[in-house]
Amino acid sequence: MEWQYRKILLNEHVRNGDDIELLCAAGKQGWELIAITPNSVAYLRRAIEDTPTPVHTAHENGATGAIKAKYRDPATGETWSGRGRMATWLKHKQDAGEDIEKYRV
Repeated sequence: MEWQYRKILLNEHVRNGDDIELLCAAGKQGWELIAITPNSVAYLRRAIEDTPTPVHTAHENGATGAIKAKYRDPATGETWSGRGRMATWLKHKQDAGEDIEKYRV
């Protein structure tokens, strides 16, 4: 799952209500409060909907079919074709010291 992050400087907002009302309004927009720091900065996040990757036809990209997945996470079913930027889930596993070849399909 991909996340979008936001921070709100609570001391700098001009408002009629209090911080709770400001954070509740953000919550209604789908934001989840992660933390509030001692210097009154609120950190929030919300899930970004996955947008399907377009599958190009053979005519468009000169290939003979759709791009197949080369890596798969058995726990979540997420895949990566091995093309372009490494998938976030696989990058996290690599950064944790795991051998990504064990996820090869």
